[in-house]
Amino acid sequence: MLQARKSAALLGDVEQPPAVPAAEILRSGTAFIRRNLRVILAFLALTVGSSAAYLLFATPRFTAEAVLYIEKPKIRPVQLDSASSDSSVDSKTVDSQVEILKSDAIAVSVIRSLQLAENAAFMRTRTAGLTAEQDAMRVLRRNLSVSRVGLSAVIKINFTDSDPRQAARIANAVANAYIENRINAANHAAETATNWLEARLRDLQKKAADAEKQVQEFQSKNEVDEQARLTELRANARTYRRLYDSFFERYAESGQQQSFQFAEGQVVSQALPPAQKSRPSPVFVLPIAVFGGLCIGLGVAAWAELSDRTFRTPEHVAERLETDCLGALEWIQKPYWRPLDMRMWPRKKTADPKLMQSEGILSYVLTNPTSHFAETIRSIRLSCDLLLPDQPSRIVGFTSALDREGKSTVAANFAQLVSRAGRRVLLVDADFRKRTLSRSMTPRALKGWCDLVLGGVAIEEVLQIDRASKMHFFPLVEMPGPFEATEFLTSDGVRTMFEGLRQRYDYVIVDLPSLAPVIEVRASTVTIDAYVLVVEWGKTLTETVQCALASAQEVHHKLLGAILNKTNLGSMHRYTPHNSECYFRSPPASL
Repeated sequence: MLQARKSAALLGDVEQPPAVPAAEILRSGTAFIRRNLRVILAFLALTVGSSAAYLLFATPRFTAEAVLYIEKPKIRPVQLDSASSDSSVDSKTVDSQVEILKSDAIAVSVIRSLQLAENAAFMRTRTAGLTAEQDAMRVLRRNLSVSRVGLSAVIKINFTDSDPRQAARIANAVANAYIENRINAANHAAETATNWLEARLRDLQKKAADAEKQVQEFQSKNEVDEQARLTELRANARTYRRLYDSFFERYAESGQQQSFQFAEGQVVSQALPPAQKSRPSPVFVLPIAVFGGLCIGLGVAAWAELSDRTFRTPEHVAERLETDCLGALEWIQKPYWRPLDMRMWPRKKTADPKLMQSEGILSYVLTNPTSHFAETIRSIRLSCDLLLPDQPSRIVGFTSALDREGKSTVAANFAQLVSRAGRRVLLVDADFRKRTLSRSMTPRALKGWCDLVLGGVAIEEVLQIDRASKMHFFPLVEMPGPFEATEFLTSDGVRTMFEGLRQRYDYVIVDLPSLAPVIEVRASTVTIDAYVLVVEWGKTLTETVQCALASAQEVHHKLLGAILNKTNLGSMHRYTPHNSECYFRSPPASL
């Protein structure tokens, strides 16, 4: 019947999922941040704290700045090209000067002029395999920054060092080395031009003299009728003389130009020792730390949720296990747990040795009848009544996929709540591996229900009665080996005992072993009417429960539903902010 009800929910046409509205996305995002706020804030605090420590203990660095202006000189004693009056510099020329400032020639000149290779303050560490000068060039390039200001002809030379004075000296040395380099280049060009002009003048002087000599010789030897030839010779002589005069003028200008040193740039602003550190800068470090902390926190939170294969909401139970979620039990704080050693202390003797007193978490519903825990247990009772309407007497087993998920606690509280409501209830400890209920409720019991099945004892010798709830209890004592629990549960004696108990009680609650490690639960299907699966919230993996149920198909077919135990209700609200209210409301009083 239960399996048919579950299968019916899977029938029907497959429809395309509706589009998720923006409000739902916003609620989901807000819920994601709320439930992972601690993780996000933890990484944010870690990155901000690390950056604060870095700002506090890092060695301060100072940046000195020198400014160059690149242009053609507007006023020169000698103009090589009188026809050109444009003193502007194009963009390619400025970019070329930037690269010259970064060149090895400038770096070597600075290192040698300031003797940086021998400066211990500058060369804090040495690099293996490099000479002192090469290592100094590496440090210089790492801390040197040359950049053009926008599209202008202004170039900034920045150098960063732990010593502000040394930073200013090196920045100025780079600017001066560039000026010297440009002067040397201009002088070399002028010297080359002078040498060429000098050779050309000697040649023109000789040609002009030869041409004038030819005119004189021709004039003395020939008559007037050779006037045309004479005119031609005089013209050649005048041409050579003009060329000579012109080149002689250029030669004089070149010599004067060579004697006057100028460059295509000038230092607009000398670098001064900076008064404040440039690195590390709180304005730069702290925003990066905040952004990085938020990104890391969100990333870790997203990864944790994507990799989280545990049960967080009732919807997870319904989707992944194909069964109903009967409720969510909150985590009971430690004060309600009795220490293990206290469980073994001798208890106060009562008038009737068969009476027992449940304590601590096993009777939490009795001491806290208005709690959410008690209301959820009532909803489980209501589900059992509604899902098993044709059985006046019900045998319900409580199990879990793994140990320590709280199935014994849920079974004991369920039995006591139903018994307190006036039903005839028997709680049976059938967990042969743990015997949690027997060790906690009747630690001094000498006989158990296994002895009743095997014969030799009467039911009155085994039966225990809770004084507060009037619940009956069958303890389980340790059986002498060898004892096969699986064979025992499938025996005719166990089946006969449970059939007899069905006639005496409205509810027989059986605390069974967990599904994963042992197979006793599968053997109990011959006597159990329905099962309740207890799943620990946020801890038990989905795959573990699915594999456990897949290996026990008979249990899955009789499964009433699952209970989420040890739930953090506040976090669960944040996982299902839009529809989780239905899992936290108390059932109507009429039910």
